[in-house]
Amino acid sequence: SAIASGFDSRFFSLINPAETENSPLDSLRCVVPGIQARLYRQHLRMGDSLLIAQVNENEVARLIKLLQSTGGHHIEAFDQVDSSRS
Repeated sequence: SAIASGFDSRFFSLINPAETENSPLDSLRCVVPGIQARLYRQHLRMGDSLLIAQVNENEVARLIKLLQSTGGHHIEAFDQVDSSRS
């Protein structure tokens, strides 16, 4: 529904624990802050999937409303992690 609403599919990633060969946390480290990565790892262990979207700041509220209206939960917005800084 996000793509049908005009969002670009190239900026969406889905982490599904059933389809992840490597540790799901490895997939999160480059795009999610550490505290959220730990929380999301717990959800992945319970079998939940994780949708990561990179959108312009002015589109965040619209995407959150869309995700909520289609059953999304635990929706958070944050700035992208700068993986070059350790």
